[in-house]
Amino acid sequence: MYAGPVVAGLEFTYPPFSVILFLPLSVMGLDVAQVAVVAINGVLLCFIAWRCAAEWWPVVVVAALCTEAVHTSVNLGQVNLALVALVLAAPRIGVGVAAGVKLTPLIFVVGMVVGRRFRDAGVAVGVAAGTVGVGFLALPQDSVDYWLGGLFADSGRVYAESGAPHNQSLRGLLLRLGVESPVVWLALAAALAVGALVLAAKADRVLAVAVVGMTGAAVSPWSWGHHWVWVIPLIAVVGRELAARQWVWLLPVPFLLGTLPPVLATANPLGAVPVLTSGPLWFLASNTYLLLLLITLLSTALSRRQASRGKSCLRSSRSELP
Repeated sequence: MYAGPVVAGLEFTYPPFSVILFLPLSVMGLDVAQVAVVAINGVLLCFIAWRCAAEWWPVVVVAALCTEAVHTSVNLGQVNLALVALVLAAPRIGVGVAAGVKLTPLIFVVGMVVGRRFRDAGVAVGVAAGTVGVGFLALPQDSVDYWLGGLFADSGRVYAESGAPHNQSLRGLLLRLGVESPVVWLALAAALAVGALVLAAKADRVLAVAVVGMTGAAVSPWSWGHHWVWVIPLIAVVGRELAARQWVWLLPVPFLLGTLPPVLATANPLGAVPVLTSGPLWFLASNTYLLLLLITLLSTALSRRQASRGKSCLRSSRSELP
């Protein structure tokens, strides 16, 4: 399974457990499998939007489909929407299963620990460990190669050039700036993760899922644009807060618009020559998702500060009542 490229020179990078879940597709013809995957992703997108925005879910679906992350996930038949749905549907078991399919959801376990949800973290870790065990039982040699042979840590299998604009992670940004030190990357990634997880621990569930999920994509050694499907709950949060006249949530809007496929394609096209290759606009277009996370963290912090001030003013006014 890990011996050579799967398609277009790209190698398989998911854990062995994921192959077991993909097996039903292997008995279908390619055309049928493509239709099935598009249909499944469509249902998953609707479910995610419904869990995040209740009766406003159709608006979130339309807005999400306009982003490169969701558009590309559906277009390429990616598994990312299933991961978001698992996390939203069953926070403990879902996180464990999602981590068995792809490693990045493990950051939700760290988020549970930061939020002092130790029992939830234990269940998620137990389920994730169970998926590893199932992988060893069903695909022993592939599991040895992946887990014991170090393939799980080889980001070079994803794409040869880590500094390419396709890499929408902190590591990619640093490499594009000429910073190659892994120590610098790890230190900044740790600081970003700690700050984001602390904010997420005090946020409501939808915002927390958005922040933690995007942080996982940011600190990963490699993240394609379609790994950032965690923008779906963010879209729901931005719409909800703006409807409540919380204008600080206007800050992420330009960066969400920056995730439109034609905008990103100016610096990060697939199989074409980029229009932008340097300068400030190139920097913005080639790091849009990471910048979106940073501005989301700023909006989260500012909104918490406003809420704290409001509570303080309310307590002060009450204390002055006769």
